[in-house]
Amino acid sequence: MRVPFDRLALALCCCGAVNSASAQEVESTGSDPALEAELDALLEEEADDLDVVVTGSRVETPAGRAAVATETIRREEIEQSGARDAAELLEERAGLQLSRSFRGTELWLRGMDPQYTLVLVDGDRVPGRVGGAIDLSRYGVENIERVEIVRGPSSALYGSDAIGGVVNLITRDSERDFEAEAMAAYGLNHVVDATARVAGRPDPHLRLRLDGGLHYAAPFRRGDDEATTGSERLLWTVGGRADWRPSERHRLRLTADYLQLTLRGVDEGAGAALFDRTQLQEQLRASVEHTIRGRDGLTLVTRFTYSQFREQYLSDQRGSQALDSYEDNREHMGQITALLRFTAEALGSHTFTVGYETLHRALDSDRLVEVGDRSRFALFAQDEWIPWEGGDASLTVVPGVRFDLDTQFGDQLSPKLSLRFDPVAQLVLRASYGRGFRAPSFQQLLLRFENPTVGYVVQGNPELGAETSHGVDVGLEWEPIEALKLSAGFFRNDLEDMIAIVTVDDPSATGSVFSYANLATAWTMGLESLATLRVDDTLGLIAGYTLTETWDGEQERRLEGRARHRVTLAARLAYAPWEISFVARGALMLDRVFYVDEDGDGLEEEIFGEPVAQVDLRLAKRFTRHLELFVGVDNLLDAGDTFTALRPFTVYGGARGRY
Repeated sequence: MRVPFDRLALALCCCGAVNSASAQEVESTGSDPALEAELDALLEEEADDLDVVVTGSRVETPAGRAAVATETIRREEIEQSGARDAAELLEERAGLQLSRSFRGTELWLRGMDPQYTLVLVDGDRVPGRVGGAIDLSRYGVENIERVEIVRGPSSALYGSDAIGGVVNLITRDSERDFEAEAMAAYGLNHVVDATARVAGRPDPHLRLRLDGGLHYAAPFRRGDDEATTGSERLLWTVGGRADWRPSERHRLRLTADYLQLTLRGVDEGAGAALFDRTQLQEQLRASVEHTIRGRDGLTLVTRFTYSQFREQYLSDQRGSQALDSYEDNREHMGQITALLRFTAEALGSHTFTVGYETLHRALDSDRLVEVGDRSRFALFAQDEWIPWEGGDASLTVVPGVRFDLDTQFGDQLSPKLSLRFDPVAQLVLRASYGRGFRAPSFQQLLLRFENPTVGYVVQGNPELGAETSHGVDVGLEWEPIEALKLSAGFFRNDLEDMIAIVTVDDPSATGSVFSYANLATAWTMGLESLATLRVDDTLGLIAGYTLTETWDGEQERRLEGRARHRVTLAARLAYAPWEISFVARGALMLDRVFYVDEDGDGLEEEIFGEPVAQVDLRLAKRFTRHLELFVGVDNLLDAGDTFTALRPFTVYGGARGRY
């Protein structure tokens, strides 16, 4: 069963009709001062992004009452970090590990591979997984208002891929009648950044935003050979948004953005053959969203999003054409989402979120035996129930469930139960259990790749089922004093029916034939702790430690590359009379194991990576409310090795102007 895009368009029209009918019903009630006061409060809450989170429940929720623990990186912190893109922003966060390759930067959350973490932009899935990973370095920070991170299984709300957690990049809105911003920076080793943004309200009912950015970094080498460790990168982005609010009850939002990333490097093949590699990646996203707000917290959101990702890959062998190759991969994705959130006081203190989601994906690749085409339909529901509340103490119970029907692998049911207990105002206890799944990729289903030089064939398996998981989280947050916040937690994830590479017996083949099967198992578990100290706007300290244990059930060994111990530190010092601020960020990775066949006997030996300590510094001085100058150092200790492709020690400086 396949659902083409014309049916998606028909479903979108139906959603729009439902929204229009709801709008007429709400507006027919006439003017109600109590309702208008409530709506004004809601709009003020929406404008104040510091007080709300959205990822844990898919709708805006006051951060202090969120049942699902959500880590938030806000705009001020993003600017102070000196990060150029989302990957650099996250690499020194507690519990996260970034891995770099010639194709970009991927995120390992709680010791799990990148295909088990769902990456969203404004709550929407993004295309362009390469090798199962979303390259976070594709997303410059110039248009990111905040980043929300939800750890643990989240398939009950989001479906496939949300086994390890969810990372949601939320883009910026206009807040004043007119605002403009520009930034330019240059670093040694030829690192260049330039961004600009204009936003405003030409009409009381209309908000507009336009932004763009350019980021360049020269290639680098860690060894003495010709092959590059890090690719040359040229990224440029452009995007815009229009918000129309004809009344307090309605908002129509149109968003569009485009990015282009060019990567160039030199790879070394068998027999010391050298290949000049060029990759051109393009991504387009456009969305239409309509929001209605009514009485008693009623919120109805319908959204349609279309996105496209294209990667062209050229490998040109020096001195020969025998092994030259070119690939052209194109992915199309259409999403329709309808969300309804309401409070049912008649049933007690219940806040329900129910929704419907349609996802259609198509992939055209030179390596697939046919065009990949799939549709997924989902219904989900969540209830935030407060069965007991007294004084500062309360208990919140959040059951949720999602049913997915996929045209290629069948159906999946994903339940989750979360508990939040506040025995006193300063203490929060949380626990959750969730079941997650990951749908097999088009490559695993439909791949057909032959390597006649080496003598092997890899073919997909259209009979693959979904990978599944069970996850448990237990944690606490304690604020003994207003300036100090402590948190600690335990997690465990068990993965089953994992897709593994297997050898296929094919008498007609001239070489080895490999395929995929649901055979493997794995688990990850660990401890996470974080301490945050903030003294007014003068001093801020954050220290985190993560212990991660992993196990590969198929190979009966630890999962490769995961840091067993990871320590993160961040400090911010500001002196208001001089309008100066200093930020230091650091991360230390210890005890990583890799498996390499060093002597060519066909057996892999254990290799333990050296400790990696990454330290970044940034000093900023504001001269007027319109101008800020800054200098900084990335990778102060020049960390990096064969397994960790960090950009070398870099000094940079720049200016930011605002109006």
